[in-house]
Amino acid sequence: MKKKICLALFLCLLAFLLTSCDEVLSVVTVNKDGEKVVNNYVSMFGNKVYDKSVTLKSWKDIELFNDYDGIDMEDLLFKIVNKKENLVVLGDEKAAIEISFFDGGYKYKLFSSMEELNNMFDF
Repeated sequence: MKKKICLALFLCLLAFLLTSCDEVLSVVTVNKDGEKVVNNYVSMFGNKVYDKSVTLKSWKDIELFNDYDGIDMEDLLFKIVNKKENLVVLGDEKAAIEISFFDGGYKYKLFSSMEELNNMFDF
């Protein structure tokens, strides 16, 4: 009986988590053996920051990277800079960040990998 209640609670929490996520990011990378690997990330949090001093050219100096330690800048799986759309997407095995720039600031979204979410719910 106790296992059924725990399972039902876990499924409800998982359903709530997946329905509250509004965006999924999928990036295809190549591993050391040359095989394609699909990395899936789920949107967890986002915000808009008004800062006229930040541009696409100076994205590495954003205050966000000083406050957030979820991504290891030395061990990135991918880094995508799209100058046409003023967009930067970077990530590692655990998390990813999407930063879109507009006149007067930037908007960012933090993503968590599907593997990290699965590990979080392991008992």
